[in-house]
Amino acid sequence: MITAITSPRKRPDFLVYDLEWIPTFRSDGAMNADPMGLRMAGVFDGERYRWYKTIDTFIDHELTDKNRGKWFYAHAGGLADLQYLIVRLKDRGFWIQGSTSGSSVIICHVSRPMQRRQRDGSIKWVAGKNRWHFVDSYWLIRDSLRNIGKWADVGGKGNEDESVDYYADAPIIELRDYNERDCRILYRGIQLFEETLYSLGGQLCMTQASCAMDLFRRRFLKSDIETSMSVNEVVRKAYFASRVEVFATECGEAYYYDINSSFPYAMTFPVPGELKHAYKGKPRGDPDDLWMADVQIEVPESYLPTTPIREKGRLFFPTGKWRGWYTNIDIQMLLESGGKIDRMYESMVFNPRTDLRDYCNTLYDLRKQSDGVIKVVCKYLMNSLYGKFAESDLKSEIIINPPTVKEGWTEVSPGVFINEKIVPIPHMHVPIAAHVTAVARRTLNTYMGMSSKLHYCDTDGFSTCQRYRDGSELGEIKLEKFINRGRFVQAKVYHLDGTDSAGKEIQVVKAKGFSKVDLPTFERLLNFEEIEFVRMARIRENARRGIFTPRENVVHKGIRKNAISKRCFDRFGQSRAWEIDELRDALCGD
Repeated sequence: MITAITSPRKRPDFLVYDLEWIPTFRSDGAMNADPMGLRMAGVFDGERYRWYKTIDTFIDHELTDKNRGKWFYAHAGGLADLQYLIVRLKDRGFWIQGSTSGSSVIICHVSRPMQRRQRDGSIKWVAGKNRWHFVDSYWLIRDSLRNIGKWADVGGKGNEDESVDYYADAPIIELRDYNERDCRILYRGIQLFEETLYSLGGQLCMTQASCAMDLFRRRFLKSDIETSMSVNEVVRKAYFASRVEVFATECGEAYYYDINSSFPYAMTFPVPGELKHAYKGKPRGDPDDLWMADVQIEVPESYLPTTPIREKGRLFFPTGKWRGWYTNIDIQMLLESGGKIDRMYESMVFNPRTDLRDYCNTLYDLRKQSDGVIKVVCKYLMNSLYGKFAESDLKSEIIINPPTVKEGWTEVSPGVFINEKIVPIPHMHVPIAAHVTAVARRTLNTYMGMSSKLHYCDTDGFSTCQRYRDGSELGEIKLEKFINRGRFVQAKVYHLDGTDSAGKEIQVVKAKGFSKVDLPTFERLLNFEEIEFVRMARIRENARRGIFTPRENVVHKGIRKNAISKRCFDRFGQSRAWEIDELRDALCGD
C-alpha cells in the first residue's frame, strides 16, 4: 500500500569526509612509491574542518558518542573511500552492515557489538548504542564535485587540472587545502539540496530517489494506492527500459535533439492506480481506465517498429509474431502502426491517477522560474521518482564481524558474509513505472517517426537530418547539437564533432563502461582494440577474495567485433529492424 507520510519531518545531522591516497601509477605510467597509501582523511561538519594522517585517528576522533547517529557522506565513497575505513573497522571488531548496488556500497551502518542479557538469563549480541552511517553522496547528487561547486556557488575543485601525480607529490599542507575545499563543496551541495527539499515539503533522505518518493508521498499523494505483489510480479514483464539504438554507423551534417524532461512529461499523463479488475481476454470498463494485457501480437515490417521485447536480457524492437505483456500505450502504438493482436489471453484494468501530474508540473514550473541549486534539485527530483515504483525487493548486503550469524548468509571469507534477501517495498507499484516508460517511448517514437533519416537514439534524444522547431515546454524538443560528423558504434558509444546550440565548437566522445575515453582511445575502440585503464577494485570484489586492503587493477577492455547489434546492419553501415525469428537465431549463436 502506498500511503501518505504524515509523520513530522526531520533534519538529519550529517557531515562529509574525503580521503586522499597515492595512486598506483603516475601520469607517465611509472609506479608510485607506496601505491594506494593513505595520505590524509578530511572531515567537515558545516562549522569546523579537521584532518587526520591515519584511519585509526579518524575512527578514534569521529566514531564517538558526539557523532552517534550521524550520516557521513563521501562522494563516490561507496566505491573507494569506504574501503580504507573497512580495513581498520574490521580489524578493530566493529560490526559493519553495507547495502550494495552493483559494485557500490550505497549505505553502510557501523556499530560496536555488545552483550545484552535476556529475561531467561541468556546472552544476546546486539548493536551498541552508538551507530554511525556512511553514505555514498553520488547516489544523492549524481554530478561531479566540480559541477556541484558551480551550482552551489562555492567554486570548482581544489585541483583543477586533476593531475594524478598531485596526490603523491603535493606537500601535505597543499593537499590539506585541496581536501578542505572538496569537503566544503560537498557539504554545501548537500546542505542546499536539503534546504530546497524542505522548502518543497520534503526532507533529506539518503538517496536521490528516496528523497523524491518521500516528497511525493508527503505532499502530492491524494489518497492511498493499494498494491499487490502478484500484480507487480506479472506487470514487471511489461516494464521495458528506454530505447537506445544505432540506426546508421555514420552521419554527415545532422541535428541532435533532446526531449524536454521526457520522463517527467510522461508522468503528466494519468498513470495506473489500484487494480480495478482482472479479466480473461479483453479488458472491459470505462474507456479512461488504463490496462495491461498478455497478448499474441504481429508487428508489421517497418523501419521503426514500436514494440519492445526482451531477449537474453537485452531490449530489441523487432518485427514478427510473439507473445508478451504490454501496456495499453504499447498496444495502441502497435495498432496505429498497422500491427495486429491475434489473441488477448488476459488483462488487468487500473483506475487512473493524476498525483504524478501535480508533482511534475509543480517542480517543472519551479525549475523554469529558478536557477542555480533549485533548478538542479527540481530536475533530479523529477527524473528519479518513477523508477522508485519498480524498485526490486531483492536486496544484497555485506556483513562483517556480525555478533551472530543468520541462516542463509554466505561466508566469503572469515567473518565476512554476503546476504541476498527479500525485503518489503511498500511503495512498489510496477504498473506506474511500466506506464511511464511506455509513454516516454511513445513520445520519442512520435518525434523520430517524423524524420526521413535517423542515425541514433538514446532514451530522450536522437540524431536526424530533419530540422524541427524548438520548444521549451515539457515534452517538446530542443536542438542540443549540430553535428558535422557523427560516428555511432553501439548503444552509448559514439563520437560527435560539431557545435552546441550556442554555436560553440564541441567534440563529444562517449563510451559507457570505459574510463575517460578521449578521441585517440575512441579510434582504438573503433578498430576493436582493447584499451587499458586502471580501476580501483570494489568492496564486494575484494570481499569474495578475502582481501580488504585497497588496491587498483589494470583492466583491458574492448568492443566485441561480432556482438549482436540492436538492429541488422549491411556493409554500408545502414540498418533495418530484426525479424524476431532471425534475431533469436542470431542470439543463439552469439
